[in-house]
Amino acid sequence: MDRKAWIILFLCGLALVANQLFLSDNEKALEESVKKQEEVEEQLQGEDPELVTERVNLPDQPVDEPHTIVGKDGDKVDVIYTFTNFGGGVKSAEFPDHKNIYSEGNVTLNAYASYPVGAIAKDYKTIDGSYYEVVAKDEKSITYRGELSNGVVVTKKWSLIESEEAKGYQLALNVSFKNGSEQKVDLSGYGLYTGTAAPLHGKEMQDKAGWFYYEDGSFEFDQQGPFTDGWFSSAQSVVTLKPSSLEYAGVNNQFFTTFLMPKGFQADSIWATGRERDVPEEDEMLKRWVFTMGVNFPHHELAVGSEQSYSVDVYMGPRERKIINHVAPHTDAIMSYGWAIIVPFANFMSWSLNIIHDWFGDMKWSWGYAIILLTIFIRIVIWPLHNKSTRTMKRMGKLQPIMKELREKYADNPQKLNQETMKLYRQYGVNPMGGCLPMLIQIPIFFGVFKMLGAAVEMRGASFLWVEDLSRPDTVFEVFGIPINVLPIVMAITMVFQMSLTPQSGDKLQRRIFMLMPLMFFFFCYNYAAALALYWSTQNIVSIGQTLLMKNLPEPELEEKKKSGGDDDGKPRKKGFFEKMAEKMEEVQRQQEIAAGRKPGGPSQPANPFEQMKQAKKPKKRNPKTGG
Repeated sequence: MDRKAWIILFLCGLALVANQLFLSDNEKALEESVKKQEEVEEQLQGEDPELVTERVNLPDQPVDEPHTIVGKDGDKVDVIYTFTNFGGGVKSAEFPDHKNIYSEGNVTLNAYASYPVGAIAKDYKTIDGSYYEVVAKDEKSITYRGELSNGVVVTKKWSLIESEEAKGYQLALNVSFKNGSEQKVDLSGYGLYTGTAAPLHGKEMQDKAGWFYYEDGSFEFDQQGPFTDGWFSSAQSVVTLKPSSLEYAGVNNQFFTTFLMPKGFQADSIWATGRERDVPEEDEMLKRWVFTMGVNFPHHELAVGSEQSYSVDVYMGPRERKIINHVAPHTDAIMSYGWAIIVPFANFMSWSLNIIHDWFGDMKWSWGYAIILLTIFIRIVIWPLHNKSTRTMKRMGKLQPIMKELREKYADNPQKLNQETMKLYRQYGVNPMGGCLPMLIQIPIFFGVFKMLGAAVEMRGASFLWVEDLSRPDTVFEVFGIPINVLPIVMAITMVFQMSLTPQSGDKLQRRIFMLMPLMFFFFCYNYAAALALYWSTQNIVSIGQTLLMKNLPEPELEEKKKSGGDDDGKPRKKGFFEKMAEKMEEVQRQQEIAAGRKPGGPSQPANPFEQMKQAKKPKKRNPKTGG
């Protein structure tokens, strides 16, 4: 790179340092502001709205009676459900295979909720806090019975769904209402509480956490936006929707989720809300959003003494694609891979990565090896395109002297310049798009891997070389509070080296922009999962090897195509894109010349109509008069 390029890189580095320092000061100020605001809200409201509940009158002080049900995949324990008679639901779901980062113990879902999953909720302010009686229980099920304050008796039967696909993460819930009051009750005023799925640590990706639902073939995912103030919108305490055909609804963080699937009935409405809570991050607590939802039962007038039952399946577990997509139809969308064009790539990458990982079994660093092999396979598949692209760029490089002459010759006639350029491409059989095609193909692949690795719970806790957790940045130390992540640095260096080996084409500005790509990807991946930087670094190294290999191959020759319009065997040759484009441009110019009253192929006129007007207004030069 020349001196100007190094100056640009140096200035961008300074901008990164200043940005990090500025953000740290802003975060502290924001935390203090949020804390003061919460103190004012508590003084005004007097109590947390989530603590307003319906309670049954019991003669003695109620005592919680925890009950555990273990979900297994064969003999392997995947999840431990802890049930509580407070609300008659799942107090927590613990995952022995997933350890906490900053504390002892295992990852636990619903840890930040005051109420259990499956609690009866009228709305986000009125959640059932009754203590239920245990009617029956065994190793795989438990049945609760309780009475709400209005006399409605609620019976809940929880059962473990044992299937090879669910791997213990799925429960069946049957809810029965019996009207013991003296008047009719509309059951659409009652629903089921989803619990919470809080971030596991303060630096977890916040754009991956939120609440979601699927109805009428459409998946909707939202984050904290509706519950925060903004310049152009006011905060909402709760979002209430009336879906026409709800299939499931739930909450999630970056790696785990809880969602409810109504069975045999259409939900009347759903509601969602969220709050900021303190989440641990090393030695400090950071404010992060925690979301809750409720799914209300359909409208039904329950007569006095009558009974009505509803069934719901509940999933509490990791956002692991090979498990979730077997739980129910259309649950693939819960992975939240983003744009529709990216989803097929992300799904294929997830499937391929798991297949490759299974080759290594429980070997140390197996997920790192799987990422490297997946990258190598991708590079092998696109090698023919990469080869063709490099040869095309070399041939275009040989055309640069002719291109320079054309730009000088037709500097005042862009239309003619484009036409002659197309002719030149056609004459030498060069397709400029051939050099860009591999890059265009790599973009959806890159974003597919990017989205897949961002939600890949398989990477969580997986180590490789010096990387302790592939789902987090590979920070080795900090300098003035700025984390030093090795893999993104390796990625940027290898990308610069790869570009130095690649033939340069295009004008000076395009080459400058192309040179800034390593810096752009460096910032893009710096604080992302180390797995992504490992993938991109491996791709750069393999690409460097392929480029060096191509340097030993014969240089492509720049030869003019035959003007006969046919191949060597005498058969007519099909016209390419640029040949057709050149012919169209020639035809357009011919028509313009005829319309202007000039012979086709005559002296060209200025392409700019304003220049034509200026020339028309200029007085004609007259010969000076001479005496005699």
